[in-house]
Amino acid sequence: MQTIPILRRLIHSIQHQPSVAASVPWDDIQACILAEYECCAGIYPSSQLQSIQQLLNGILSDARQAYAKTNASAAIDSLEKMIFALEFLPEAEHIDSLLQQASFDHACLNHYKNNTIIVLGDSHVNFFSGNEMLTFLPIGNDINTCPLQTEYPFTPLHVGPCLAYNCNRADTTFRFQEKAAHLCRNFIRPHAKIICCLGEIDLRVHVFKQAKQQGRDYTQIIDDILSEYIRFLISLKNQGYQVYCWGPIASQTENCPLDPRFPRNGSEIERNQATAYFNRQLSVLCFKHGIVFLSIFSKMITDKYQTLEQYLSADRCHLSQRALPLAEEEWKKLFIENYPERSI
Repeated sequence: MQTIPILRRLIHSIQHQPSVAASVPWDDIQACILAEYECCAGIYPSSQLQSIQQLLNGILSDARQAYAKTNASAAIDSLEKMIFALEFLPEAEHIDSLLQQASFDHACLNHYKNNTIIVLGDSHVNFFSGNEMLTFLPIGNDINTCPLQTEYPFTPLHVGPCLAYNCNRADTTFRFQEKAAHLCRNFIRPHAKIICCLGEIDLRVHVFKQAKQQGRDYTQIIDDILSEYIRFLISLKNQGYQVYCWGPIASQTENCPLDPRFPRNGSEIERNQATAYFNRQLSVLCFKHGIVFLSIFSKMITDKYQTLEQYLSADRCHLSQRALPLAEEEWKKLFIENYPERSI
């Protein structure tokens, strides 16, 4: 909450130079207070917030009269009353924490009540929410969920731009392992269905970069990634969860302008060939360990390994909801047992 320090500095200025009272920017102060209201709107009952607003509006009215009379002591008194009223509002960080906890509780309750399917992974979990663009809602611990725009019973959990390569390792940059453990302890219900969604970043950014640096074939780099990824999937299964795996999608096209948010190495065809190998090998590993593998990758490329852009969203990296008909065919593997009446 920055308004209170600003008001205190104004009081200090008026005390040392009373003539400053004639130039106090009351309109700007009102704008700051309105911003504070907006920050608190999600946490206060509307009646309580309106009461505080009325109090502050009355103080502002008195303050404007003091300004008109160039009354320094009255201006200071008004500013001090504003600070007193604003102190009833929690700090922005406190609000964020409470709002995140509320979002966590809401998403967790929905998951338990409706036995939703957890989708755990990088930003590609957004597709399962029904949102066309990335739409993340923080729930604490640097984890997000997505507001749901779909009738499908999914609970997407975005844990950051994590890699399949180090998902089973501790103390990595984005702490995937620790976040997954936190969610298993505090959010995901026992024996829930979990779809893991990792690998696209590995393939787009790291595979060909590491192949060049290490002087190895890209398939060897992918094998290293998959050996780590399958360990994580097996660890989830050993905890009693019903584990599924969503294969990485087709890569950005060659004519897509470079975007610092989505760096890439290798050509479009090379990345798609690598993705084909990744998905093929991952499907074999999943079958071996009783994990259901889901993928629409083969339907997103031509026979020359070029990406069909109509299935990508505006950022040209993530899936568009236009790909939903492709996904629904794969999702039958999720719903056929528990949702036999569902027509998809």
